[in-house]
Amino acid sequence: MLFLAPPRWHGAHCTMRTLGRLGVRVYALEHRGTSPSNTSRFCAGTVAAGDNGRPIGDAAGIVEDLVRAGRRLGAGTILIAGTDEWAVFVAEHADELAREFRLPRPPADLVARLASKVGLFEIASGYGFPTPRLVVPRSLDHVGEIAPTLTYPVMVKPVVSRPDVDSKAVVSGVAELLDYAGAHAESPHDPNLMFQEYIPGTDADVWMFTGYFDAQSRCRAAFTGRKLRQCPAHMGHTSLGVAEPNPELVEQATAFLSAIGYSGIVDSGYRFDSRDGTYKILDVNPRVGGNFRQFVSANDLDVVRALYLDLAGMPMQATEQLDGRMWLKEDSDVVAMVQYRRLGELDLKTWLKSLRHIDEGATFAIDDPMPFFSAMALVVTDTVAGRWRRRRRSLRTAPAAAARWAA
Repeated sequence: MLFLAPPRWHGAHCTMRTLGRLGVRVYALEHRGTSPSNTSRFCAGTVAAGDNGRPIGDAAGIVEDLVRAGRRLGAGTILIAGTDEWAVFVAEHADELAREFRLPRPPADLVARLASKVGLFEIASGYGFPTPRLVVPRSLDHVGEIAPTLTYPVMVKPVVSRPDVDSKAVVSGVAELLDYAGAHAESPHDPNLMFQEYIPGTDADVWMFTGYFDAQSRCRAAFTGRKLRQCPAHMGHTSLGVAEPNPELVEQATAFLSAIGYSGIVDSGYRFDSRDGTYKILDVNPRVGGNFRQFVSANDLDVVRALYLDLAGMPMQATEQLDGRMWLKEDSDVVAMVQYRRLGELDLKTWLKSLRHIDEGATFAIDDPMPFFSAMALVVTDTVAGRWRRRRRSLRTAPAAAARWAA
């Protein structure tokens, strides 16, 4: 198998582990700098394609690199995307890649629309599935026009998320919205921002559905669970999560994805809205999620193993999912703990107590410890670098501030 993802995408080494323990060789992309995944003992090797693990550059050249790698790795090699960018790229070039790889073949336009919050809103609305209302400004000038018409608070997100563009915020009024848009717009004429209805609730109201759909859009494996902590706090990826069966959500999610003709692994987020008792679709990511090992069946099947067994033509039987399985992303949860503590919502003792019954970590494993040490080292270096940057900014702005006070 070849896994396509940037250097810090923890889904890569989680995939290496779940398949490596079955004797499957999993390869990754070459990266510049530190990549916790590529330190895994289950990393069978690396392949050069794209720009530091992202599909940037000449598309034909990237396809050629992947095809060349497929020939070297051998017939029957399975290709799996770990990010929305790679999912869209693989879907758009599936015909060429399918000559050397086995891969799911969802429609390229469907993958691109699911990867876009606007596209997802349009699809869900068209099929009558609950989704938060949203508005997409055409420009920064348009932000100024629509800001007074919105109902606050409002969730602000990028229309298209990328590894370096994934910031989110809840804003409480017009002035705050205008300030945020001015600071985070990608350009005045294409901000890549959307304003989404804010659904009140807690982290525990955020539910996840992950599943695997075969070539006929039949759900072959389905799992649900909740986020307990997020990084960044209240609006980020899962740092602590629990698996919890939710038949109602499984029925809703599988009906939606089968109806639109999706195939492959999906990682999706829903928020329970107590105002009307519905699960509203927040995200449908057309690829494997970083926390997919949060969800495992009684016979240790997860969505990556389901995809592998199906595409390899091997028998697969999904049993009931494990209830109460706790999953932790160690490096993210350290950061999350600090953030929740600053908000007055978590203390050190409570945080330590919550770590007692973890069933699996994203980075730490007894038989594969190096990704953990590599990831924690990055937390330290990122923290030091961030503080140094803030220190330098304060030193640069101090003389100007002093001059204003003197005047």
